[in-house]
Amino acid sequence: MRNLLVPFLSLVTLVSCQKEDSPEVNSGSYPQTWQLVKSTSSSTNKVKTGAELPYQETYVFQADSTFTKTRQTGGQTTQASGTFSVRPYGSRHYTILTYNGTTDLLGTCYSRLLREDLAFIAADTLRNTWEACDGPRLEYKRVE
Repeated sequence: MRNLLVPFLSLVTLVSCQKEDSPEVNSGSYPQTWQLVKSTSSSTNKVKTGAELPYQETYVFQADSTFTKTRQTGGQTTQASGTFSVRPYGSRHYTILTYNGTTDLLGTCYSRLLREDLAFIAADTLRNTWEACDGPRLEYKRVE
């Protein structure tokens, strides 16, 4: 029995320590720009893309783990910044953004935190998690 236990435990240890493929945002290729390409209303499921979007929005991720979010509405540009990290949760990877201060650009379910989560739904596509608490579902594509 002891002879079977050692190989079994070795196999379990090896499998549990294998590194998962990281999404592109964690690949070290910076800066990265992600642009809003699609908005879906949580109440009506109406989809808007391109010029139909209520605003244009981008995230720029830097190699030093900082980000800048920029929104253009009409002729007005608003920016916010902070730090980010990429973390696995279950079968998905998430980009966790922590803002430097309060801002109208923060789209989150965490009312008291300066935190926004973006889920990788593909290597070149991020989606916000704000829809879980009746915010719009926003999708971003990597453009750089």
